[in-house]
Amino acid sequence: MDTKLLKKYFGEKFLKKESRFQSYDFVENFLSNNFEEYQKDKNTNTITDRYLVKLGKFSKEELAFLILHSGYIPDDYEHDSSEETLHTKLTETLIFNWAKLIGFNSSELPTQKSSYEDITISDQKNTIVCDAKSFRLGRSQKSPNVKDTIKLADYEKWLVKHGKKGIGGLITFPSLHDWKKGSDVYQYVSNPDKKVLLLFYEHISFFLISNYKSKNLVDLINDYPNLFKGKSNDKSKYWEQIIKNLFEDKVKEFKEFDKLAKFINEENVKYKKKFLENNIIKAKNEIASLFKKYKKIDKLIEEITDTDSQISDKLFYNVKIIKHNKVTVDRIEKFRIE
Repeated sequence: MDTKLLKKYFGEKFLKKESRFQSYDFVENFLSNNFEEYQKDKNTNTITDRYLVKLGKFSKEELAFLILHSGYIPDDYEHDSSEETLHTKLTETLIFNWAKLIGFNSSELPTQKSSYEDITISDQKNTIVCDAKSFRLGRSQKSPNVKDTIKLADYEKWLVKHGKKGIGGLITFPSLHDWKKGSDVYQYVSNPDKKVLLLFYEHISFFLISNYKSKNLVDLINDYPNLFKGKSNDKSKYWEQIIKNLFEDKVKEFKEFDKLAKFINEENVKYKKKFLENNIIKAKNEIASLFKKYKKIDKLIEEITDTDSQISDKLFYNVKIIKHNKVTVDRIEKFRIE
Protein backbone atom coordinates (compact mmCIF):
# COMPACT_ATOMS: atom_id res chain seq x y z
CA MET A 1 0.00 0.00 0.00
CA ASP A 2 1.43 3.37 -1.02
CA THR A 3 0.97 5.37 2.20
CA LYS A 4 1.78 8.70 0.51
CA LEU A 5 -1.05 8.22 -1.98
CA LEU A 6 -3.35 6.93 0.73
CA LYS A 7 -2.74 10.07 2.77
CA LYS A 8 -3.02 12.31 -0.30
CA TYR A 9 -6.48 11.09 -1.28
CA PHE A 10 -8.03 9.86 1.98
CA GLY A 11 -6.16 11.63 4.77
CA GLU A 12 -4.46 10.41 7.95
CA LYS A 13 -7.32 8.23 9.18
CA PHE A 14 -6.96 5.43 6.64
CA LEU A 15 -3.25 5.04 7.22
CA LYS A 16 -4.43 2.83 10.08
CA LYS A 17 -5.34 -0.65 8.94
CA GLU A 18 -8.06 -0.84 11.61
CA SER A 19 -9.82 2.18 10.07
CA ARG A 20 -9.76 0.58 6.63
CA PHE A 21 -11.15 -2.67 8.05
CA GLN A 22 -13.95 -0.75 9.79
CA SER A 23 -14.88 0.74 6.43
CA TYR A 24 -14.82 -2.70 4.75
CA ASP A 25 -17.28 -3.92 7.41
CA PHE A 26 -19.34 -0.74 7.68
CA VAL A 27 -22.37 -1.68 5.56
CA GLU A 28 -22.58 -5.20 6.94
CA ASN A 29 -22.33 -3.96 10.55
CA PHE A 30 -24.90 -1.23 9.93
CA LEU A 31 -27.29 -3.78 8.48
CA SER A 32 -26.73 -6.18 11.36
CA ASN A 33 -27.41 -3.45 13.93
CA ASN A 34 -30.66 -2.37 12.24
CA PHE A 35 -31.97 -5.65 10.87
CA GLU A 36 -34.03 -6.71 13.89
CA GLU A 37 -36.02 -3.49 13.83
CA TYR A 38 -36.50 -3.77 10.05
CA GLN A 39 -37.97 -7.24 10.58
CA LYS A 40 -40.81 -5.72 12.64
CA ASP A 41 -42.33 -3.52 9.93
CA LYS A 42 -40.46 -4.55 6.74
CA ASN A 43 -40.21 -0.86 5.80
CA THR A 44 -37.15 -0.37 3.60
CA ASN A 45 -37.42 3.41 3.89
CA THR A 46 -36.75 3.22 7.62
CA ILE A 47 -33.37 1.57 7.13
CA THR A 48 -32.35 3.70 4.12
CA ASP A 49 -33.26 6.89 5.99
CA ARG A 50 -31.09 5.81 8.92
CA TYR A 51 -28.28 4.96 6.54
CA LEU A 52 -28.44 8.42 4.99
CA VAL A 53 -28.22 9.97 8.47
CA LYS A 54 -25.08 7.89 9.12
CA LEU A 55 -23.56 8.86 5.78
CA GLY A 56 -24.33 12.51 6.52
CA LYS A 57 -21.81 12.35 9.38
CA PHE A 58 -19.02 11.11 7.10
CA SER A 59 -16.25 13.36 5.86
CA LYS A 60 -15.77 13.55 2.09
CA GLU A 61 -12.70 11.29 2.44
CA GLU A 62 -14.58 8.69 4.50
CA LEU A 63 -17.43 8.61 2.01
CA ALA A 64 -15.10 8.36 -0.99
CA PHE A 65 -13.24 5.47 0.66
CA LEU A 66 -16.53 3.65 1.33
CA ILE A 67 -17.70 4.17 -2.25
CA LEU A 68 -14.40 2.86 -3.60
CA HIS A 69 -14.84 -0.65 -2.18
CA SER A 70 -18.64 -0.83 -2.64
CA GLY A 71 -20.70 -3.22 -4.74
CA TYR A 72 -19.71 -6.48 -3.03
CA ILE A 73 -22.45 -8.48 -1.29
CA PRO A 74 -21.20 -10.47 1.75
CA ASP A 75 -20.80 -14.12 0.84
CA ASP A 76 -22.15 -15.34 4.17
CA TYR A 77 -25.63 -14.00 3.36
CA GLU A 78 -28.15 -16.57 2.17
CA HIS A 79 -29.03 -16.19 -1.52
CA ASP A 80 -32.21 -14.17 -2.07
CA SER A 81 -32.34 -13.37 1.65
CA SER A 82 -33.61 -10.12 3.17
CA GLU A 83 -30.02 -9.29 4.12
CA GLU A 84 -28.88 -9.63 0.50
CA THR A 85 -31.75 -7.46 -0.75
CA LEU A 86 -31.11 -4.78 1.86
CA HIS A 87 -27.36 -4.74 1.29
CA THR A 88 -28.02 -4.12 -2.40
CA LYS A 89 -30.47 -1.37 -1.47
CA LEU A 90 -27.84 0.31 0.72
CA THR A 91 -25.41 0.37 -2.22
CA GLU A 92 -28.12 2.13 -4.23
CA THR A 93 -28.63 4.53 -1.31
CA LEU A 94 -24.90 5.29 -1.24
CA ILE A 95 -24.92 6.24 -4.93
CA PHE A 96 -28.07 8.31 -4.39
CA ASN A 97 -26.24 10.15 -1.60
CA TRP A 98 -23.24 10.71 -3.91
CA ALA A 99 -25.52 12.13 -6.60
CA LYS A 100 -27.03 14.62 -4.16
CA LEU A 101 -23.59 15.70 -2.95
CA ILE A 102 -22.32 16.49 -6.45
CA GLY A 103 -25.31 18.68 -7.28
CA PHE A 104 -28.15 16.43 -8.42
CA ASN A 105 -30.46 17.86 -5.76
CA SER A 106 -33.68 16.45 -7.20
CA SER A 107 -32.50 12.82 -7.17
CA GLU A 108 -34.83 10.11 -5.89
CA LEU A 109 -34.78 6.48 -4.76
CA PRO A 110 -37.84 4.98 -6.48
CA THR A 111 -39.86 2.63 -4.28
CA GLN A 112 -41.36 0.75 -7.25
CA LYS A 113 -38.70 -1.65 -8.50
CA SER A 114 -40.33 -3.54 -11.36
CA SER A 115 -40.65 -0.68 -13.81
CA TYR A 116 -38.23 1.91 -12.44
CA GLU A 117 -34.50 2.49 -12.30
CA ASP A 118 -32.62 1.95 -9.00
CA ILE A 119 -31.86 5.67 -8.69
CA THR A 120 -33.28 8.69 -10.48
CA ILE A 121 -30.36 11.12 -10.69
CA SER A 122 -31.70 14.60 -11.42
CA ASP A 123 -30.95 18.32 -11.16
CA GLN A 124 -34.50 19.15 -12.39
CA LYS A 125 -33.25 20.04 -15.91
CA ASN A 126 -31.41 16.76 -16.58
CA THR A 127 -32.30 13.23 -15.51
CA ILE A 128 -30.02 10.18 -15.59
CA VAL A 129 -31.51 6.75 -14.85
CA CYS A 130 -29.08 4.69 -12.80
CA ASP A 131 -28.71 0.97 -12.13
CA ALA A 132 -26.32 0.35 -9.18
CA LYS A 133 -24.83 -3.15 -9.46
CA SER A 134 -23.71 -5.39 -6.60
CA PHE A 135 -22.29 -8.91 -6.80
CA ARG A 136 -20.76 -11.47 -4.46
CA LEU A 137 -16.99 -11.86 -4.46
CA GLY A 138 -17.52 -15.63 -4.44
CA ARG A 139 -19.87 -15.83 -7.41
CA SER A 140 -19.27 -18.81 -9.72
CA GLN A 141 -18.16 -16.71 -12.71
CA LYS A 142 -15.50 -14.07 -13.10
CA SER A 143 -18.02 -11.66 -14.63
CA PRO A 144 -21.82 -11.51 -14.85
CA ASN A 145 -23.78 -12.33 -17.98
CA VAL A 146 -24.55 -9.42 -20.26
CA LYS A 147 -28.28 -9.62 -19.49
CA ASP A 148 -27.51 -9.29 -15.77
CA THR A 149 -25.59 -6.08 -16.44
CA ILE A 150 -27.53 -4.15 -19.04
CA LYS A 151 -30.80 -4.31 -20.95
CA LEU A 152 -31.04 -1.29 -23.21
CA ALA A 153 -34.79 -1.73 -23.50
CA ASP A 154 -35.07 -1.10 -19.74
CA TYR A 155 -33.17 2.18 -20.02
CA GLU A 156 -35.37 3.29 -22.91
CA LYS A 157 -38.48 2.43 -20.88
CA TRP A 158 -37.19 4.29 -17.81
CA LEU A 159 -36.17 7.37 -19.80
CA VAL A 160 -39.57 7.67 -21.46
CA LYS A 161 -41.08 8.40 -18.03
CA HIS A 162 -38.85 11.49 -17.74
CA GLY A 163 -39.62 12.95 -21.18
CA LYS A 164 -37.16 15.46 -22.61
CA LYS A 165 -35.33 15.70 -19.29
CA GLY A 166 -34.05 12.13 -19.64
CA ILE A 167 -30.57 12.42 -21.13
CA GLY A 168 -29.21 8.89 -20.63
CA GLY A 169 -28.32 6.08 -18.26
CA LEU A 170 -25.61 5.16 -15.78
CA ILE A 171 -24.44 1.74 -14.58
CA THR A 172 -22.32 1.74 -11.42
CA PHE A 173 -20.30 -1.46 -11.32
CA PRO A 174 -17.73 -3.23 -9.07
CA SER A 175 -14.45 -3.40 -11.01
CA LEU A 176 -13.44 -6.84 -9.70
CA HIS A 177 -16.25 -8.27 -11.82
CA ASP A 178 -15.05 -6.64 -15.02
CA TRP A 179 -14.67 -8.82 -18.11
CA LYS A 180 -11.11 -10.01 -18.70
CA LYS A 181 -11.15 -9.13 -22.38
CA GLY A 182 -13.98 -7.56 -24.30
CA SER A 183 -17.68 -8.01 -23.76
CA ASP A 184 -20.93 -7.19 -25.51
CA VAL A 185 -21.58 -4.94 -22.52
CA TYR A 186 -18.94 -2.57 -23.90
CA GLN A 187 -20.76 -2.55 -27.23
CA TYR A 188 -23.91 -1.40 -25.46
CA VAL A 189 -22.23 1.30 -23.37
CA SER A 190 -20.30 2.67 -26.35
CA ASN A 191 -23.45 3.07 -28.42
CA PRO A 192 -23.57 6.79 -29.37
CA ASP A 193 -27.33 6.62 -29.90
CA LYS A 194 -28.31 5.07 -26.55
CA LYS A 195 -25.99 6.98 -24.18
CA VAL A 196 -25.69 4.56 -21.27
CA LEU A 197 -22.51 5.19 -19.26
CA LEU A 198 -20.66 2.49 -17.32
CA LEU A 199 -18.54 3.61 -14.35
CA PHE A 200 -16.70 1.60 -11.72
CA TYR A 201 -17.06 2.59 -8.08
CA GLU A 202 -13.43 3.80 -8.25
CA HIS A 203 -14.44 6.41 -10.82
CA ILE A 204 -17.31 7.57 -8.62
CA SER A 205 -15.00 7.80 -5.61
CA PHE A 206 -12.43 9.86 -7.53
CA PHE A 207 -15.22 12.06 -8.94
CA LEU A 208 -16.22 12.96 -5.37
CA ILE A 209 -12.74 13.35 -3.91
CA SER A 210 -11.69 15.59 -6.80
CA ASN A 211 -14.67 17.94 -6.39
CA TYR A 212 -16.24 17.30 -9.78
CA LYS A 213 -19.88 18.34 -10.04
CA SER A 214 -23.09 17.26 -11.77
CA LYS A 215 -22.25 19.31 -14.89
CA ASN A 216 -19.23 17.09 -15.61
CA LEU A 217 -21.44 14.00 -15.74
CA VAL A 218 -24.18 15.71 -17.74
CA ASP A 219 -21.65 17.03 -20.29
CA LEU A 220 -20.06 13.58 -20.69
CA ILE A 221 -23.39 11.86 -21.42
CA ASN A 222 -24.55 14.62 -23.74
CA ASP A 223 -21.26 14.36 -25.63
CA TYR A 224 -21.61 10.62 -26.26
CA PRO A 225 -22.13 10.99 -30.04
CA ASN A 226 -18.71 12.68 -30.22
CA LEU A 227 -16.99 10.18 -27.91
CA PHE A 228 -18.10 7.09 -29.79
CA LYS A 229 -18.70 7.01 -33.52
CA GLY A 230 -19.81 3.40 -33.36
CA LYS A 231 -20.25 0.45 -31.00
CA SER A 232 -17.21 -1.60 -29.96
CA ASN A 233 -16.54 -4.36 -27.45
CA ASP A 234 -12.95 -3.13 -26.98
CA LYS A 235 -12.92 -2.17 -23.30
CA SER A 236 -9.55 -0.39 -23.46
CA LYS A 237 -10.91 2.04 -26.08
CA TYR A 238 -14.03 2.59 -24.01
CA TRP A 239 -12.12 3.46 -20.82
CA GLU A 240 -9.62 5.61 -22.68
CA GLN A 241 -12.45 7.80 -23.97
CA ILE A 242 -14.35 7.92 -20.67
CA ILE A 243 -11.36 8.78 -18.48
CA LYS A 244 -9.92 11.29 -20.95
CA ASN A 245 -13.21 13.16 -21.16
CA LEU A 246 -14.55 12.78 -17.62
CA PHE A 247 -11.26 13.62 -15.89
CA GLU A 248 -9.66 15.65 -18.67
CA ASP A 249 -7.77 17.98 -16.31
CA LYS A 250 -6.75 15.19 -13.90
CA VAL A 251 -6.01 12.12 -16.03
CA LYS A 252 -2.55 11.66 -14.51
CA GLU A 253 -3.96 11.93 -10.99
CA PHE A 254 -6.70 9.44 -11.76
CA LYS A 255 -4.15 6.90 -12.98
CA GLU A 256 -2.24 7.05 -9.70
CA PHE A 257 -5.54 6.98 -7.77
CA ASP A 258 -6.59 3.90 -9.77
CA LYS A 259 -3.40 2.07 -8.76
CA LEU A 260 -4.15 2.88 -5.12
CA ALA A 261 -7.74 1.71 -5.62
CA LYS A 262 -6.52 -1.69 -6.83
CA PHE A 263 -4.46 -2.12 -3.64
CA ILE A 264 -7.45 -1.14 -1.48
CA ASN A 265 -9.80 -3.55 -3.26
CA GLU A 266 -7.22 -6.33 -3.02
CA GLU A 267 -6.83 -5.73 0.71
CA ASN A 268 -10.62 -5.80 1.09
CA VAL A 269 -10.83 -9.12 -0.78
CA LYS A 270 -8.12 -10.69 1.37
CA TYR A 271 -9.82 -9.38 4.50
CA LYS A 272 -13.15 -10.92 3.44
CA LYS A 273 -11.42 -14.15 2.47
CA LYS A 274 -9.82 -14.36 5.92
CA PHE A 275 -13.27 -13.94 7.49
CA LEU A 276 -14.57 -16.91 5.49
CA GLU A 277 -11.53 -19.01 6.42
CA ASN A 278 -12.18 -18.21 10.08
CA ASN A 279 -15.78 -19.40 9.60
CA ILE A 280 -14.39 -22.75 8.43
CA ILE A 281 -12.12 -23.01 11.48
CA LYS A 282 -15.00 -22.17 13.85
CA ALA A 283 -17.26 -24.77 12.23
CA LYS A 284 -14.56 -27.46 12.42
CA ASN A 285 -13.96 -26.66 16.09
CA GLU A 286 -17.70 -26.88 16.75
CA ILE A 287 -17.83 -30.32 15.12
CA ALA A 288 -14.77 -31.46 17.10
CA SER A 289 -16.39 -30.34 20.36
CA LEU A 290 -19.55 -32.32 19.53
CA PHE A 291 -17.54 -35.49 19.00
CA LYS A 292 -15.60 -35.03 22.26
CA LYS A 293 -18.84 -35.23 24.25
CA TYR A 294 -19.40 -38.85 23.23
CA LYS A 295 -17.10 -41.61 24.40
CA LYS A 296 -19.34 -44.31 22.96
CA ILE A 297 -19.65 -44.24 19.18
CA ASP A 298 -23.07 -45.94 19.25
CA LYS A 299 -24.53 -43.09 21.28
CA LEU A 300 -23.05 -40.54 18.88
CA ILE A 301 -24.48 -42.37 15.86
CA GLU A 302 -27.87 -42.50 17.58
CA GLU A 303 -27.83 -38.73 18.15
CA ILE A 304 -26.61 -37.86 14.64
CA THR A 305 -29.16 -40.04 12.88
CA ASP A 306 -32.03 -38.67 14.95
CA THR A 307 -33.42 -35.89 12.75
CA ASP A 308 -34.98 -34.18 15.78
CA SER A 309 -31.69 -34.15 17.67
CA GLN A 310 -29.93 -30.86 18.45
CA ILE A 311 -26.61 -32.61 17.92
CA SER A 312 -27.67 -33.69 14.44
CA ASP A 313 -28.77 -30.14 13.58
CA LYS A 314 -25.51 -28.64 14.83
CA LEU A 315 -23.38 -31.18 12.97
CA PHE A 316 -25.05 -30.76 9.60
CA TYR A 317 -25.29 -26.98 9.99
CA ASN A 318 -21.53 -26.79 10.52
CA VAL A 319 -20.84 -29.18 7.65
CA LYS A 320 -22.92 -26.88 5.43
CA ILE A 321 -20.93 -23.84 6.67
CA ILE A 322 -17.62 -25.57 5.88
CA LYS A 323 -18.71 -26.64 2.40
CA HIS A 324 -20.12 -23.21 1.46
CA ASN A 325 -17.12 -21.28 2.75
CA LYS A 326 -14.58 -23.60 1.12
CA VAL A 327 -16.27 -23.23 -2.28
CA THR A 328 -16.45 -19.45 -1.81
CA VAL A 329 -12.79 -19.12 -0.81
CA ASP A 330 -11.76 -21.19 -3.85
CA ARG A 331 -13.76 -18.91 -6.17
CA ILE A 332 -12.32 -15.77 -4.60
CA GLU A 333 -8.79 -17.10 -5.04
CA LYS A 334 -9.53 -18.04 -8.64
CA PHE A 335 -11.38 -14.92 -9.77
CA ARG A 336 -10.55 -11.97 -7.47
CA ILE A 337 -6.91 -12.30 -6.39
CA GLU A 338 -4.19 -11.77 -8.97
